[in-house]
Amino acid sequence: CAADRMNASVTTYELVFTALNSVSVLVCALAAVSVFHLRLYRTVVYRLALYQVLSSLCLALVEVFQIIFINYNSNPLVYGRVCTAFGWLFTYAEWMKLLFTMCVTFHIFCFAVFHKNL
Repeated sequence: CAADRMNASVTTYELVFTALNSVSVLVCALAAVSVFHLRLYRTVVYRLALYQVLSSLCLALVEVFQIIFINYNSNPLVYGRVCTAFGWLFTYAEWMKLLFTMCVTFHIFCFAVFHKNL
């Protein structure tokens, strides 16, 4: 049946997506721990990089936990409120990632144009 093949491919996609985001969570966590361990957060540049890493960590965690919704179609009443909460968390994480990227871009622009740190 074509519907079964489509559901199998969607499930495979979600599993691969979750595995890749799990690797991203580990790398971001390692980078954040390294910044704190080496006390690099004292300078503005490393602090901006730390904010970027933490926003990536938050986004990847939200995306990893979306594996919960693999069986959403089997019982939407159970998953409805959780799905709404994850939708809000995902939107918040996306905006956080976008805003920290804009902060880094603004800092790089100001440094390149005015040749001084902010």
